[in-house]
Formats: sequence, structure tokens, C-alpha cells
Amino acid sequence: MTARIRLSDQEALDRIEEIDPATAPMRDISATEPIRAAVASRAAAERAVTDAVHDARARGVTWVEIAAALGVSHQGARQRYGTR
Repeated sequence: MTARIRLSDQEALDRIEEIDPATAPMRDISATEPIRAAVASRAAAERAVTDAVHDARARGVTWVEIAAALGVSHQGARQRYGTR
């Protein structure tokens, strides 16, 4: 394990400037694409849940009923989704 060295902002910038792109090690970051996709899917799912809760409230569904569908307490549902 190597020791970490604290650099000032200027020292870090100087080191970056010294990197030769022709010889710098390159990593294959394609393995992070599924992570990015999952995060985007999770965000989309959360938006869908929020929209569904607001729609249900607009249609007269109670917080108790919404909470049961979400699997949380009615207080938790109301706190999380009670305001737009």
C-alpha cells in the first residue's frame, strides 16, 4: 500500500500538466456503463413512483392506501411525497 501525499491545488495541476498522454496508462471504463445505466433507471423509477403517488392523491387515494402500496408507514409516505 502506498502512502497518500497531500498536494496543493497548484501542485496537483502541475502534475497533471506533466502527464504525457502518449504514455499515460489508460483504463477501460466500459465496466462503469452498467452502473450509469442502473443509476439512470433508478432515477426514472423514482420519478415514476412520485408521479404515480401524486396521481393517486389527485384521485382521492388516502395516504394509508398509498403507504400500503409503497410498503412504508403513512407518515413516511406523506413526508416523502406530500409536497411537489
